[in-house]
Amino acid sequence: MMEAEFVPMIENPEISTVRLNAEAISYLGGSLIEAQDLDIQMEVLRMIKSHSDFVLEASNKIVNKKSATLRAV
Repeated sequence: MMEAEFVPMIENPEISTVRLNAEAISYLGGSLIEAQDLDIQMEVLRMIKSHSDFVLEASNKIVNKKSATLRAV
């Protein structure tokens, strides 16, 4: 029997992009909680907004790409 960690998982590039950026936002959220300086908090918030905008834009492109292949019959 194979262990689950030895089974290769193949991820498409779109899913990888969204997953990695979601992890980045999670990390930035943790940084925001730990930041004591107001200037650092504001910079982390700016970074979260920038990443959120990117993830939303990438998600929109993925949806449009996937739906572009659908045609009425």
